[in-house]
Amino acid sequence: MDYNYLNLPANENIFRTLIEESPSPVGLYVGPELVIQLVNKSILKVWGKDESVLGKTFLQALPEMENQPFVGILKNVFATGIPYEANAEKVFLFIDGELKTFYFNFNYQPLKDEQGKVWGILNTASDVTELVLTRQKLADTEERIQFALDSAGFGTWDFDPQNNTVKWDDRCKQLFGFSKDDEINYNDLLKHIHPDDQALVDEAVQQALKPDGEGRYDIEFRTIGAEDKITRWLRCKGKAYFNENGNCIRFAGTALDIGSEINERDEQRRLITLIDNTSDFISLSEPSGNVTYVNASGKTMLGLSKGNKVAHNSQFLMPDDARRLNEEINPKLLEGGKWSGRVTFRHFVTGEAIPVQVTSIMIFDTYGAPRGRATIARDLRRELADKEALIQSEQLLQKLTSASPTALWIADAEGLITYVNKTWADWTGQSIEETLGTGWLNAIVEEDRGRAARKFIHDLNKQRVYDIDFRMQRNDGEIRWFIAIGNPQYDADGKFTGYVGSCTDVTEKTKIDIALQEKNNELNDQISQFAFVTDFMPAQLWTFDTGGMLDYVNRQTEHYFGLPVEEIFGNKWLQLVHPEDRERCSTQWLQALATNELFECEFRLLNSTGEYRWHLSRALPFTDDGAIVKWFGTNTDIDEQKQLARQKDDFLGIASHELKTPVTSVKAYAQVLGAMLTQEGEDKKAGMVMKMDAQLNRLTNLIGDLLDVTKINSGKILFNKTWFDVNAVVQDVVQDIQHTTNRHILVMDFEEAGQVYSDKERIGQVLTNLITNAIKYSPHANRVVIGTRREEDSVIVTVQDFGIGIPKEKLEKVFEQFYRVGGSNQHTFPGLGLGLYISNEIIRREGGKMWVESEEEKGSVFCFSLPVIKDVVTEN
Repeated sequence: MDYNYLNLPANENIFRTLIEESPSPVGLYVGPELVIQLVNKSILKVWGKDESVLGKTFLQALPEMENQPFVGILKNVFATGIPYEANAEKVFLFIDGELKTFYFNFNYQPLKDEQGKVWGILNTASDVTELVLTRQKLADTEERIQFALDSAGFGTWDFDPQNNTVKWDDRCKQLFGFSKDDEINYNDLLKHIHPDDQALVDEAVQQALKPDGEGRYDIEFRTIGAEDKITRWLRCKGKAYFNENGNCIRFAGTALDIGSEINERDEQRRLITLIDNTSDFISLSEPSGNVTYVNASGKTMLGLSKGNKVAHNSQFLMPDDARRLNEEINPKLLEGGKWSGRVTFRHFVTGEAIPVQVTSIMIFDTYGAPRGRATIARDLRRELADKEALIQSEQLLQKLTSASPTALWIADAEGLITYVNKTWADWTGQSIEETLGTGWLNAIVEEDRGRAARKFIHDLNKQRVYDIDFRMQRNDGEIRWFIAIGNPQYDADGKFTGYVGSCTDVTEKTKIDIALQEKNNELNDQISQFAFVTDFMPAQLWTFDTGGMLDYVNRQTEHYFGLPVEEIFGNKWLQLVHPEDRERCSTQWLQALATNELFECEFRLLNSTGEYRWHLSRALPFTDDGAIVKWFGTNTDIDEQKQLARQKDDFLGIASHELKTPVTSVKAYAQVLGAMLTQEGEDKKAGMVMKMDAQLNRLTNLIGDLLDVTKINSGKILFNKTWFDVNAVVQDVVQDIQHTTNRHILVMDFEEAGQVYSDKERIGQVLTNLITNAIKYSPHANRVVIGTRREEDSVIVTVQDFGIGIPKEKLEKVFEQFYRVGGSNQHTFPGLGLGLYISNEIIRREGGKMWVESEEEKGSVFCFSLPVIKDVVTEN
């Protein structure tokens, strides 16, 4: 195939020479068929070919390339004119008749003519097979090293001080508390080290980096994981390397998790601490008996100090036991590996003999050879002293039980008496031997003996407390009453072991009980007489116990409810109170119980026909020797009075409403008439009309008060609640009233009060009433002080005057309906006595309260509070 038409450059010889003499493999392929035009010896050597490949296509010359990507890449470079470059690309070539693997860095460079058309491809390559294989071997070596480090739990780090960079493997990052993805430099070294160890680590690093030292770095410290928050103990070892100028050029090392080692150390320390602080003597010695260790308690027991060196364990013993050690103890210890028994130690300072209970154990290695012995000794001095004290206590107990005025006894699990004290024998004349077993029954009078025996057998079988009374004939012949009580006993395993009991002379108590029973019978007769009398009374009578539970009602009460007393007694009576009155009634009753004061409450009760009727209930506590023993009370039917009150309220409501319209009309006519007279110059007549208008204003206010009272009593008073600033509303009311009086100065003493959720107009009505009252009842004073303040969750408003004041005994009544304070000034100040009642009801229904403080001839302070609430609740 001829490719001369491609017109190689004129300097073809130079080009050919460069290719042939190039030390790197070079080949030239021309035309779309990739015909090999030029090749040098280097590329022929790589291919394992000779010059016969010239004039052949690339694939004809190198058929092994057919399933490799290079032909496709070459064609793409020829077609697109885009060069292609590859690094360490794997290539399979036939060398000496064998397919071998090579790695090349090569470049396919397109060659173009003057028109930019590709006419050939220049292929340059360099064989990097040896370099790639060396790198792979190095990577394998590093992988094996890393695998070994990972297997041992090591992490590696390498610090380059020149560039302030650190190379960490993943294990080292984890041990130092970092996550795998963290980029870390030297400044981050202390980031996750435990705060208590940071200074220690920093000091060790700085010491290793000193050029005048050995550069060694070996330290143990704690780290805290960034993700898992686990605290780890590490041992970090490394070495710093310096150049001839003393500059650190490398600082590398390993990190190892030593948590288990630390735990083992701690466990050993705790074990040593436990051994040192145990109350028993503990020593370790060689098989020959040479002592290697004595704990602190052992040294204290024997009086050992630093100056007392114990060479052999025989030195612990008194002379006789030292001989036993060689003759008896050691042979048995070597034979059986363990010996226990009692010996006597000696105190190294005082020479005191110390009785001890000893256990010695031989310690053998895995081959069965003795490696040492451990000895534990318990000081018996306290135990022996306690036994002696116990013996003395038992002797003392025997003396005490013999002197006891109560007969004491013990029975076994079969119910047989095994012990009685001397008191029983003195009472009955029986000897101890005659009493044991079942002989005690012979001391009981014949009429009570069978009952006492049957009860004892029954309780014994049930393993429960034996409790019975019976009579016995004493040694002096007198028959007396006794109570026997036996308490069941159990051992450590819960097994029944019998009774421990007593027998007490209760003759005098029995006489008192009989007298008390007679007294109770007499009292019951009186109660029956009381019930007989109360049953004929028309009022409902009842009694409550001190716990507040109903325990008696008379027949009139039973008849009213039409229920058996079992359905009324206790606190069941509350279910018969109207649901709307129940909570109020219960609250007032509990208050009376708590304060021991008069109970008085109005509520509706359900009768036998299903009708609720109003009742007034009153009760007082009855005391005996200063202590309350009973509550006595009555229920009075006031339903008719309530009906009359309602009729009165209805009348007042209707009358007030009917009066309001004509009064409004008269007021309008009066104002028109006054204006006409003024225009006509009839000032005197106009003045009289204006006075009439003022009286009409008073009448309008009285009618308004009556209407408010009827609304309050009927529960129809409405509230339009909004949020408003307390001080702003009070200020507006004060300024309005100030215009109506020249004699009094209204002083505003405000503190920060905030906002409340209430009916602004109704609160203004209350303020107006209090301020106008203060002006009215202080005719000889010239000022009224209005104050506001905030106390916790309430706003307090006060109105203080300096007028006539109110007597103390009448303070509680000023808020009652139609009440007016009596006295010499009663008729001086006109009014119906409704203003304070209406004001108090408004404040009460807004969730607040109103009160007054007063002193005669010095003035009064009327106060009310409103709650500051977070949750807004609108009232319809």
